[in-house]
Amino acid sequence: MADPKATPISALPKGQSGGEDDQQFIQNILKQMNNDNQEAEQAYKQTQQNYNQHQFAVNQAEQHASNQAHLAQAQAQAQYQQMEDEQYDQYQYQEEPQLSTLDKIKYEAKAPLTFLVLYFVLCFPFFRNTIAAQVAKFTQNGPTQLYGTTLVLGLIGGVLFYLINRFVL
Repeated sequence: MADPKATPISALPKGQSGGEDDQQFIQNILKQMNNDNQEAEQAYKQTQQNYNQHQFAVNQAEQHASNQAHLAQAQAQAQYQQMEDEQYDQYQYQEEPQLSTLDKIKYEAKAPLTFLVLYFVLCFPFFRNTIAAQVAKFTQNGPTQLYGTTLVLGLIGGVLFYLINRFVL
């Protein structure tokens, strides 16, 4: 498809012509290019003006309703933030109950005692042999069985320690 603004080949001068004809020809091309650029700029400006007029031609009632909705949303958000801040302040300023020395010792000794009891229970030959037999099903290598048994007992102990501290104590 040829450009409709392009000069057709039949309209081009034929043969050898003088320098003045070439200068005139070049000047005509430059004028045509400038005219094309000016037309494109005018079309762009006109399109931009139409877009701006369309964009800002919002009905006053719609704009007012939109402003009211934004205002109501902002007020609701401010109230929610205020309630959240008050709850945080209440939580932050609650005094911790005073514990007696015996209560503090009990509280601090729970974790080590739980660990000690779990350690001794998991070291009983019954548990250790049962775990070793289960690990032996997966490997025939002696050192791997020993490390595997220790690893599995450690994992079981860790999980039991967490569950006891989380749900029992």
